[in-house]
Amino acid sequence: MCGIVGVVSRSEVAPNLVVRMRDCLAHRGPDHAGLWSSDDKRVCLGHRRLSVIDLDVRSNQPMSSSDERFTLTFNGEIYNYRALRTVLERQGVRFRTQSDSEVLIEAFRRWGAECLDLLSGMFAFAIWDAEKRQLFCARDRAGEKPFYYAVTNGTFIFASEAKSLLEWPELPRRIDYEALIDFLTLGFVADPKSIWLDVRKLAPARTLTVELPEDGVPAVRGPRRYWSLPFISRPGDGSPEQIRDTLVRAAKEMAVADVPVGTFLSGGVDSSAVTAALSLSGHDVRSFTIGFDLPEYDERNWARQVAERYRTRHLERMIRPTDVTTALDILTWHYDEPFNDYSCFPTYYLCREARRSITVALSGDGGDELFAGYRKYQRLARRTQLKNLFPIEVARYTAAVADHILNEGNHWRRTLRQYGLAPPQMLADMLCTGFSLPLLREIARGPLAEALRHYDPYQLVEQLLVEAPPHEVGLVNAMRHLDFVLVLPGDMLVKVDRASMAVALEVRPLLLHREVMDLAAGIPPEQLVNCDEAKLALKSAVRPWLPSPLIDRRKQGFAMPLPEWLGDTLPVCFARQKADVSAQVHNFLDLERIEELAMAHSKGESDFTSVVHATFVLGQWLSRWVSNESLYSGDIAALAL
Repeated sequence: MCGIVGVVSRSEVAPNLVVRMRDCLAHRGPDHAGLWSSDDKRVCLGHRRLSVIDLDVRSNQPMSSSDERFTLTFNGEIYNYRALRTVLERQGVRFRTQSDSEVLIEAFRRWGAECLDLLSGMFAFAIWDAEKRQLFCARDRAGEKPFYYAVTNGTFIFASEAKSLLEWPELPRRIDYEALIDFLTLGFVADPKSIWLDVRKLAPARTLTVELPEDGVPAVRGPRRYWSLPFISRPGDGSPEQIRDTLVRAAKEMAVADVPVGTFLSGGVDSSAVTAALSLSGHDVRSFTIGFDLPEYDERNWARQVAERYRTRHLERMIRPTDVTTALDILTWHYDEPFNDYSCFPTYYLCREARRSITVALSGDGGDELFAGYRKYQRLARRTQLKNLFPIEVARYTAAVADHILNEGNHWRRTLRQYGLAPPQMLADMLCTGFSLPLLREIARGPLAEALRHYDPYQLVEQLLVEAPPHEVGLVNAMRHLDFVLVLPGDMLVKVDRASMAVALEVRPLLLHREVMDLAAGIPPEQLVNCDEAKLALKSAVRPWLPSPLIDRRKQGFAMPLPEWLGDTLPVCFARQKADVSAQVHNFLDLERIEELAMAHSKGESDFTSVVHATFVLGQWLSRWVSNESLYSGDIAALAL
């Protein structure tokens, strides 16, 4: 895996600036640092390399095509590069390296943007076309690899991470308050927004083109969508044999590397299926898992059963409360946007442990989104089943009673309230895993309260549901769509990318292989979930591979005991933060009200883990990335746009 940067400007680009941007990403690519400039010095591309395929120096980047018309900076892997190479060789292309990077650039030289239809892989890349004077940028289908960009004072800049763009001296640090609302409610900043008003992300399955006239400023065309995953049911798809064959075939293709490969093995169905598929594809597997002292969070016993069955070289690592405090500053730097998924802590330690012996890990990310594995899908199936027996008027009355007798933060109060909402609002509320919208409106202050007057995440969800209306595709498929285009690229894949790149480990999610995605999308909802069980199709498929008790047990999820730790070990850390950053946080949130919620949480009256953690993360982020001067100078400008 790698880090990419680049600049396209109306005037000459100072290489030292691009070097500074590039070397902010040294953790993503510790093996080589490259730089390329166009003849007129108005285009400069940088690259940090983590060597995975063809370790020879000839495969370093930026890389130019054989005719030197195209120059590439590329982050990711093309899993089917050998098959594409064979096709290109038959068409007369002569290769100088054994790398997938050269296959990518020669595929673009031969087929242009249409090469994206042929790629199996994860990627974010930019290719400069010297003849057309165009920069072509693309991001993979699921959004596994990041791509940030900005336009400022006649200059287009891009990078793998936002922190790299902040090195550009003319880029202002103005908070996007709509993005801050996304973070506080959803738990992450949703694409294509970033936390910075002047920085955007290229959304998954999108391309954009930057045209540079001989005498003029760069012009950005796009983004343009080149692919979508329609959740259209195809009866007959999703048989157990078909799913198993697809997983093994995908594992065989995705394990290609010139470095050691292993798997993350949590003990859940997804990671266990990935470990089984890799082993059955003919590979000797190394597996890695994380454990906790509290048995309700600890899955090591289940992981050991899978490791023993497939005779993997298995390694475990325990996580304790002190590990959270130790990693706080490290992860605040790597997650350079506010991020409320606290499973990033065990993910980071899992990656760090794995990196001691492997460079590539296959993971089970994407399984819950594609195969309807979350418990919320059971609730959606139940609502679909009961809609005639439990009219919405009755549901709204029940929700009103629950609001009256149950405390804010009570699980049943939130659940019953959702049953009283119209389908789009119910889906949106399910996605708000941090602050509920009513609670945020109560607590918000200053510019955040002002932004809430004209924006909330329900608007974002409604826009996305245009592509998958619940009344047409059903509640389960509508939520699968939202999980795939919103939660997966904004939360799960960000978590894994930043945690793994922090230690220069490449993670490949097997269940996001393009064949697996296409197969899962066509499975009818009734084959995926019912009122009693989720992820039916995948569980049925892998039953011959895994112990039945592992498949049939209640889903745990890859999480750590933060709710318990917040009421026990971690308050000292939180209290220490108050003295440093509470004044900045208080500009956005009523901290006295949050103190009341934290007290209710510590007494066990309600669960406000996400609220307390989000407030803490915001304080950490403000302290690290926002100076008082830039914070307040940006407020008025941000609200005016």
